[in-house]
Amino acid sequence: MAEQEQKLPSIKITLIGNSGVGKTCIIRRYSLNDYVENPVSTTGGNYSSKFVEINGNKYQLDLWDTAGQERFRSLTKHFYKDAYIIVLVYDITKQDTFDELKSIWYPNVQQMGEKYTVLAVVGNKSDLFEDEEVKEDEARQYTESIGATFMQVSAKSGANIDLLFDTLVRKYLGPEFMENLNKMKKEKGEGEAGRITLDAKKQKKKKKKFC
Repeated sequence: MAEQEQKLPSIKITLIGNSGVGKTCIIRRYSLNDYVENPVSTTGGNYSSKFVEINGNKYQLDLWDTAGQERFRSLTKHFYKDAYIIVLVYDITKQDTFDELKSIWYPNVQQMGEKYTVLAVVGNKSDLFEDEEVKEDEARQYTESIGATFMQVSAKSGANIDLLFDTLVRKYLGPEFMENLNKMKKEKGEGEAGRITLDAKKQKKKKKKFC
């Protein structure tokens, strides 16, 4: 049986931000290690997946790329549900994308997102640092004020893309976040989130030979 056919624990990750900031390119670089200069604008949302192994455990990452155009923003609410990792993306060469991240996208997370989320503020297009409009110090300061993780990446060069997702998934799987998540799920009458972290021995027993 192929790895994709196994029922692995899944983690939903949603990327949000203005149109053109590079959400599609970030996901494409991470999931396919590929880059397209001018991808078609996302309408509604696009789904990709990637299989990762962390601390001996395997997981399926469900990656959601959401539309940034104003006419599609009402559809974004669906993509917040059960998304315990949310990545707020801006373009370091366009100040307005960062301003709207603060005035539109983060308030949307507060209003429509889950009670507990691993949150990141990500400046894309770090390869264009000579055209930078959003100063790194400004972005870091804001990120710290909302308790999020900050990182600058380049979907074009691949810089920090793997590190970004690895950092966020490890934070999600950490004991502090899992404790908060389990409290929330108990309040909702759901099963404990801790069940996602199947230990390596159990996964090995369930694993079948590849076709």
